[in-house]
Amino acid sequence: MESPTGILEGIAFPPELERLGIIPGAKIDIRDLDMMGERHNFHVFLYFEEDLARSSTLQKDLQEYSDVPDLERPFINLGAFLRFATEQDPLFTKRLDELPLVIEVVAYGELRTQEGELVPYVKGVMPFLDELPMEDTAGIS
Repeated sequence: MESPTGILEGIAFPPELERLGIIPGAKIDIRDLDMMGERHNFHVFLYFEEDLARSSTLQKDLQEYSDVPDLERPFINLGAFLRFATEQDPLFTKRLDELPLVIEVVAYGELRTQEGELVPYVKGVMPFLDELPMEDTAGIS
């Protein structure tokens, strides 16, 4: 899928990410994905709407939702998500030990910054409650 900037987004991942297990369909703990992104200099964007994650590009979504506050978009940068979740619930990290949040990797792409640099990113889809095992959803309302 080609973005409006001409930078490809799709399911072809660079070999260095594939060696880490970051490939289409991979399911990775949110904390591990965050650490990998920091270590290997790529951004992670979490999508809350599977159809949008699979049918659109990040560049298109950033343009379409440019007037919507970050926390109200159907996608968010992983770092911002983790900061927000921890601010809202100081026990969030501990809760992830009890009920890990696993993200499905959907696509890889690159964004061009205002300075003209290419910044790599990975798109992932948040799990949905109906996909969690029943015993894991018992305390979630």
